[in-house]
Amino acid sequence: MGIKDLWTLLAPFGERKPLYELQGKTVAIDLSCWVCESQNVTEYTVQPRMYLRNLYFRTCYLLLMDVNVVFVLEGRAPELKYKTIAARNALQFKGAKPKNGAKTKDRSRFNHTLKRCEEMLSLLGLACVTGEGEAEALCAQLNETGLVDGIISQDSDCFAYGARVVYRNFSISQQGNQAAKGGSVDVYDISVANERLNFGRNKIIALALLCGSDYSDGVHGIGKDSVVKFFNLVKDDEILQRLRSWRHASIYDDLEAKICDKNRCTSCGHSGKVQAHAKKGCIVCKTNQGCGSSYKNERLEIKNELNMRSKALLDPNFPDENLINEFLGQKSTVSELDLRWRKPDLANFIKFTVKYLTWEEIYGFEKFFPILTRWQLLHYDQINDKTQGIVSPKFIKKRRTLKGIASYEIVWEDKGCFSDLIPEEQLEQFGDLEKLWSTVEPQNLVERAFPHLVQEFESKKPKPKARKKKCAVDEIDGLLQNISITMKSPVKKKTRKNQPHTLESFVCKVSTPRKGAPEVSFDLDQSNFGDEDDLEVSDIVDDIIKRDLPTYVPQKLAECSFFVSEMIENDLFEKTFGGYFSSDTDSNTVG
Repeated sequence: MGIKDLWTLLAPFGERKPLYELQGKTVAIDLSCWVCESQNVTEYTVQPRMYLRNLYFRTCYLLLMDVNVVFVLEGRAPELKYKTIAARNALQFKGAKPKNGAKTKDRSRFNHTLKRCEEMLSLLGLACVTGEGEAEALCAQLNETGLVDGIISQDSDCFAYGARVVYRNFSISQQGNQAAKGGSVDVYDISVANERLNFGRNKIIALALLCGSDYSDGVHGIGKDSVVKFFNLVKDDEILQRLRSWRHASIYDDLEAKICDKNRCTSCGHSGKVQAHAKKGCIVCKTNQGCGSSYKNERLEIKNELNMRSKALLDPNFPDENLINEFLGQKSTVSELDLRWRKPDLANFIKFTVKYLTWEEIYGFEKFFPILTRWQLLHYDQINDKTQGIVSPKFIKKRRTLKGIASYEIVWEDKGCFSDLIPEEQLEQFGDLEKLWSTVEPQNLVERAFPHLVQEFESKKPKPKARKKKCAVDEIDGLLQNISITMKSPVKKKTRKNQPHTLESFVCKVSTPRKGAPEVSFDLDQSNFGDEDDLEVSDIVDDIIKRDLPTYVPQKLAECSFFVSEMIENDLFEKTFGGYFSSDTDSNTVG
C-alpha cells in the first residue's frame, strides 16, 4: 500500500519504540488500514468479522493508555485509484464474493464494513471523521496543521499528502521480543530524512511518478537506485519542475548528443578519444600523457538521467498532473477536532458483540467493563445522580502495581442498570462475582475521583506499633544484663576404661568398606545358633599370637630352593618350620 520502495528508503530513519511513549499524545488513525490488515491475514470463511475484534482490542489498549484517538474514514475514492480498488476487493472479500462477475470499482462494500466499525466505535464513546477523499489525505492534513501529533497507518502515501510523523507496524502483541514493553510501533519522522538526504514531500511525489503507487504503475524499467542517484543532483523544491522539463527542454537533446559523441573523451569531456589522451595527453587539460577524470562521474549522472527520461517519455501522460494534484491539492479543511470521549454504552455493546462477534454476554461484559470504569474515573465531574449506565465503587480491595504503575484494585457494584444483562447460567458458571466486578485503576485517578474511598482504605490498614524510646540508663542496664561474670567450671575429660577387644570389633576396624554398597542390617538372633560362648574366639587368637617362633637357623639365602636352580634336600623353609609338619607328614606317609 502506498508508494513503491518508499518504506525501503525511509528504513534507516525509522525507530522502534514502545507504545507507552504515545501516552498523552493525539493520533489520527487510518481505519481502512486496520481493516485491510485483518481481512488479508484471516480467512474470511473462518472469521468474517475479525476486523471488529482487532479494532476493539487495539482501541481499548490506546484508551487505557491515555492516548487521544481520532479515527478517519474513507471518503470518495479518486478515479486514479479505481484499478487498485478493484484488485483489493477481489482479495479482501474472497470468502464472500458477489454472485455476478462484474468488477466493482467503488467502495460500496468496503464502506459498509467501515460503517459497522463506526457503529462499534460510537458504542465506545468515540466519534469518527470522514474526509472528502482518501483517509490518509485527511490524516496528513491533521498532522500538517498540528491538530494531531502523528498518524497510525501502513500507507506511505501519507508523506506525499504532507504528513510529518507516521507510526507504522502498530502492535499490541504480548509475545515475542517486544512483549515486555507491552507493544511497539515504528516511528518515521520525515524531517529527519529531509535534514540528512534533502528528501522531502516533492521528491516523494516524484518517486510515486517514477516507481509507482496506488494511483499509477510508474515507469517500466526504472528502479529506486536510479531514482536515488537522480535525486542527489536536484533539490526537493525543484524536482517536479525538472520532471516536467524532460518533455520540452532542448538541453536534454544537447546532453544526449554530447554523451553519444564518440570523438569526445569519456574521462575529461574534451574533444578527442580517451585512448589518444592516455598516450599523448589533452591540450585543454594541458597534459602530455593522460587527462583529468572529473568528467567521469558527471557523465554517469547525465547518462542515468537521460536513460530515465527516455523511458518516461514513452508514456504520453508523463508526468501525470492528475497524480501531482491529488497529492498537493487540499480537498477539505479542518480547523478543529472534537476529541471528547463520550460515555461508553455497555448494554448496547454487549448486544452488538453477541450479534456480530458471537461473544457470550459475560465475555463481552468482562472485556468492556474496564473501559466504562476508566471513563468514570476520567470524567467524575460529569457524573451525577441522573447519569444512567454507570456503576459505583464499593471498596478498594488492595494495592496493585500494573506495568510499573501504582494502582488500586477496586470492587464496583451495580445500581440496577445491568441487572438482567447477563444470563444467570453464565453467572453461575463464572463463579467469582467479585472478580467480575473488579478493575485495576491508577492511584492518581482514584485519589482524584474518589478521595473518600482511598481514605477509608488507608484507615483500615493495620498500623505498625511505635517502638518506645529507651533512655541511656535502660540501654546500659540491657548491656550489663548480657555480660556474664561467673567462672565456668573446667570440663573434666572422661576416662575410657580398657575393655577387651573382640574379633568382630577388630575386623570392623581394619576391613575396607565397600564403596556404594547398600547398608544391610545383619542383626541375627543368636539364640538360634546355640550358646553365646561358642562365638567368643578371642582366647584362641591370643594363644596363637603368644606362641614363640622357633629359633631362626641362619643360612645363606642361596640355600633356599626358591632362588637356586639345583634342588637340595632341606631348604631354609623346611629347616625352620620342619618341626611343625613332621608329625603330620609322618602320619600321612605311614598311612
